[in-house]
Amino acid sequence: MIGRRILAFWLDFFLAIFLTSVGIFLLRREILSNTDPRDIFNPVRQWALDPDHPFVFLFGLFLYFFINMAFFSETPGHALFGLTLIRLEEDRERKKIGWKRAFGRTIMLSGSILTLGAGFLPAFANDRRLAMHDCLSGTRVVRERAFPAPPPAEPA
Repeated sequence: MIGRRILAFWLDFFLAIFLTSVGIFLLRREILSNTDPRDIFNPVRQWALDPDHPFVFLFGLFLYFFINMAFFSETPGHALFGLTLIRLEEDRERKKIGWKRAFGRTIMLSGSILTLGAGFLPAFANDRRLAMHDCLSGTRVVRERAFPAPPPAEPA
């Protein structure tokens, strides 16, 4: 399952980069088309003319992971590889992890990435394959097919 998680992460990472880049491009185009080019003191227009937007770019990446985890308990990469997020204390039930847990997990995922991947190393060392951000946020990535089928309904 580690291979699936790695592939899902890289797919999500490149998809997030693409969507964030498109969003910044469209936002810049909208700002530049609706402001006066002769107004050199307009800070919004000056921002749109600047080719670098690192903080907006990082915010877009953060939003991609946070929104997908908060609303769907999985990212598109997870869904493609048959993975989903669950709470650690609810191994048997598939419930969404919620926006608070998703926010914390996204913050900690950012920490795992910014430490050049050191936060991912615990997933190779423990039997439940929990990375640092999984342990600290109380979540776990599992295969979707790993959930037991619900019991059949009794006839009335």
